Amino acid sequence: MMNLTAITALFGDILLSCLITFGWCLMFTLPSRYIGYCLLMTALGFGAKSLMALFGVHLAVATFFGAMLASFLGVYFAQRLRLPPKALIVPSTICLMPGIAAYKAMVSMVQIGYFGFSMELFVTMMHHFFTAIFIISALVLGLSIPGILFYRRKPIV
Repeated sequence: MMNLTAITALFGDILLSCLITFGWCLMFTLPSRYIGYCLLMTALGFGAKSLMALFGVHLAVATFFGAMLASFLGVYFAQRLRLPPKALIVPSTICLMPGIAAYKAMVSMVQIGYFGFSMELFVTMMHHFFTAIFIISALVLGLSIPGILFYRRKPIV
């Protein structure tokens, strides 16, 4: 059972991810009438990822399903609003990137260069590196599935 502190932290994280999306929408010069759709996609995609991670699902699997949910919504809204899907999907999924794992891998690599090689630092670096790679792979797969299903030139069967 989730307590009130966890729910508050989850909504705070979703709010911060929407703030990140808002900034990227401004950088991509997305028309203002479409920013709300991006924020909704971010809230649902990042919220699903965070909720699954809170319940113990591996971060790469949670990222996969969060990215897939945001991507399906992006394809739906893009067809409804007659926009290219990437205009909505890219700003809304940037917050799913594995920044902490990539940062820790980079810091471990710098520490190896500064302090010299040690097996403990190398194992830490490789752990964070592979975590970041798996999360990025899950993100790419989650983003590509709706495109594979809806934008095929040949029928699946």
